[in-house]
Parts: sequence; structure tokens; C-alpha cells
Amino acid sequence: MSQKDVLTDRTIEYLESQHWHYDVRSNDDERFIAVLGMNLHCRLSNCKVLIIVSASDIQAMAYCNIKASPDVYQQVVEYITRANYGLKIGKFEFDYSDGEVRYQTILSGLEGVPSISDIERVIDMSFRMMDRYGDGLVKNLFGVGNPEADIQEAEAPR
Repeated sequence: MSQKDVLTDRTIEYLESQHWHYDVRSNDDERFIAVLGMNLHCRLSNCKVLIIVSASDIQAMAYCNIKASPDVYQQVVEYITRANYGLKIGKFEFDYSDGEVRYQTILSGLEGVPSISDIERVIDMSFRMMDRYGDGLVKNLFGVGNPEADIQEAEAPR
């Protein structure tokens, strides 16, 4: 069994343990790709999570379901840059070509079988960060936010 297959089986084991419904988009020799929808508690209400498994890593990306219009690019980029400062696991990314915002996490350099808790951390962190920063992100996507104040609100103790 290849390392990619070992990582794929372990990832599927985690997804199944959560009773999540997911679609397999690809499972070839190079990589396994699955996608699922995740409900959130913020104004975004949900996001799409893409999981990509290769021979050496497991990557998860949570996609914001609203794209920024060019007139708010600078505001959104400031918001996610402020959000990224000090993050230890993952990062927000912004695509200037279409205004897409996503949160990416990765478990890389894998040899052997990662623990279920490691896989849980990499997958769950993607959508949990979208949930945590989602209210401020929505405000800034619609041009009615204040990046600095919205980050302070998102990062306030709960």
C-alpha cells in the first residue's frame, strides 16, 4: 500500500468517524480529493471544505462562499492580513484574480501514519477559523467593516 493510500485511508477514517457527508472528486495515484459542506455559526452560515491528500501531506482549505468585489479588495486584504498575524496553524489567502478568500491548513512532511487527532486538527482548523473570523470578514466583504476593530472583536476572549 502506498503512503498516499495510507494517508487517504486515515483521512477517510476521520471523516467517517464524524458522520460527515463528503464527495470524492478524485482518487488517483497522485492524490485524493474530497469536498464537504460545513455549517458555521457566523454570518457566512456555511463554507465548502476541500481536502487534498498526497503521498506526503494532508491539506484542507475552507472557502468563503462570498467573493470580494474589486472595490473592497484592499479592505478585505487588510482584514485577513491582520487575522493572519500570529496564527500558528494555517493562514487566510486572498485571490486577486477573482476575490476568493479561503483558509488553508496543511499537515506536511508525513512519513508513516498520522494520528486521528492530527488529521482532525488540520481539517477542523480550516472551517473553525472561517467561523471565528467570518462575521468580520462578511462586514469587510460588503465594505461596511473596519478591519482593525473587526479583528479585535473576532479575537476577543469568548
